[in-house]
Amino acid sequence: MTGTRARWAAMLGVAAAVSAVLAATGWLAPPSSSSKRPAAQGTDTCTILQAENEREGAPTTLRLLSLPDGTTKRLTQAGYWINAMGYSAAQGVVYGVADGTRQGRYDHGAHAVRIDASGAVTDLGVVGRAGARRPVWSQVTGATAGAIDGNRWYVRQDSDLYTVDIDPASADYVRVVRRTALRPVSLAVGVDDFAYDPASGLLYGVSTTSRGDGSVVTLDPATGKVAVVPGLRFPRGGAYGSVVLAPDAIYATANRDGHRSVTYGLPRDGSGPAVELSTGPALVSGDAAGCFAEQAPPPTTSSASPTPTTTPSPPPSSSSTPSPEPPPPSQPPPVEQPAAVAPAPTPTPTTVATTAPKAVELPPPPPPSSKRHAQPTEKPEPVVQDTGVRTQEKRRWGLTALILVLGSGAAVAHVRRHR
Repeated sequence: MTGTRARWAAMLGVAAAVSAVLAATGWLAPPSSSSKRPAAQGTDTCTILQAENEREGAPTTLRLLSLPDGTTKRLTQAGYWINAMGYSAAQGVVYGVADGTRQGRYDHGAHAVRIDASGAVTDLGVVGRAGARRPVWSQVTGATAGAIDGNRWYVRQDSDLYTVDIDPASADYVRVVRRTALRPVSLAVGVDDFAYDPASGLLYGVSTTSRGDGSVVTLDPATGKVAVVPGLRFPRGGAYGSVVLAPDAIYATANRDGHRSVTYGLPRDGSGPAVELSTGPALVSGDAAGCFAEQAPPPTTSSASPTPTTTPSPPPSSSSTPSPEPPPPSQPPPVEQPAAVAPAPTPTPTTVATTAPKAVELPPPPPPSSKRHAQPTEKPEPVVQDTGVRTQEKRRWGLTALILVLGSGAAVAHVRRHR
């Protein structure tokens, strides 16, 4: 028995030594759970302003979305159809392209709008061309992608990249100062939003064309070259209308995935796949601007009580066109209906202005022929009485005539008898 116990003790000692060696080398470490959220673990937090358009022509809903936790806060419902937004860190505001309001599209194309941290929107007028005295038609009408670098606002419309000056002191404020053709077109037209990377000077977006198929692409504002970033891909599906860059991740929102919109996080170093972070309603179009500095939006939100205030360096031209568009939220479409009702009462006064509104009283014209007494309800009795009197007179005259005849006959007979 003693020898057996000694052998067992020796075996246990050897097993303990082997396990210690394996643990030290990492072979016995528990499996990591990084597959759940590879993009969320090592990334900095990012707060973005998201524009959501659930129906064509409907007012845009503005929300603050915190990533990667996915919490959202509704700011307001703007009276504008907004897209192609970009965040100016220097001015502390967001610029966007508005194609119209609840009352319809603008006559001269897209306007530039400025959005402060409280969600208040200011109309800055038509985005015209630099040097043009009159706006003919805005080149950025229908734009879907926007991003800002300093005082340059990059806006993509179709296969062109427009540079808009947003320096409030510039004579070309909110005017197009440059146009760059994007090539290849097969990648460019599928980019519905992008974000500016200050480290590389490139714009990052997601192309959903058959050639891009959910791939992350870069756009060079200087040359217009569009290129696929190897190893970075989002799930296949509809358009990615919202794209923002964080230090370690790319955040993108698919406008429609079934009956919802989905926001994903993708590590920029390609260390893992895109991960679903939050969902919302299905969108016709959407856009995003950010990432905001962690404490940039909240402090200015305290001044949200005076809604129209835009403390961060309001440009001198902002007072030219801010007032025309605030009316849409207060008075939507009911202005047109009352005007159509006015012509109706006009026909009635033309009739002979009698006390009753019986316009059907056509009897007044016939009075000239009133000699006929064409009112049968009033004269039936006199006619009957008249005929009775005449009958009695006829009878009296007939009896009188009979008496005269008989009397004359008797007289004649008497004369003959006395002859």
